[in-house]
Amino acid sequence: MNKIFKYIILCIFCLYLLFFIKNIFFSVDQKPIKSDVIIVLSGDLGRLEKAYDLYKSGYANYIILSNSNSKVFQDEQAALGIPDNGQFIDEPYATSTYTNAKYTLALMEKYHFKSAIVVSSNYHMDRVKLAYDRALGNKDVKLTYVASKGSSIDSAHFINRRMTLRLEEPIKYIGYLLGLYRWLDL
Repeated sequence: MNKIFKYIILCIFCLYLLFFIKNIFFSVDQKPIKSDVIIVLSGDLGRLEKAYDLYKSGYANYIILSNSNSKVFQDEQAALGIPDNGQFIDEPYATSTYTNAKYTLALMEKYHFKSAIVVSSNYHMDRVKLAYDRALGNKDVKLTYVASKGSSIDSAHFINRRMTLRLEEPIKYIGYLLGLYRWLDL
């Protein structure tokens, strides 16, 4: 029994190691292209900053804030001095990456958007793409995935939070591969 336990621990460690290597070198991060809208998912600093930089660079005329009532969004918007100029479309109901995808795709349909740049943190993008691929169904929408590498608002809290999220992400990704997002908020 002791050997089995050691083998399981070794397998879990190897999965984490592979996930980190994949995340560093092979994570989803595409070159941005002109789109109808930029979708930014709440959850970590740097995402809104990246989306706003893309917006200012002319990649899209609108930004959908998924889980727009997030304190992270509000704090980052204030800290960076991003004006709420009417170009933001609020999506306040998402509670997970899958519901981010489901609700933002519904907003795209409502506003007749056919293309979007989806922005999230680099460590999160594989799960984001998986969630959007599953939520898309047969919708005719072009999505481009652009990763945020972090924030210009640096703090010890930010670094600690990022490390915690990097440890959680492999577990959540496996949950998404297994389809557990249908029953759990992952």
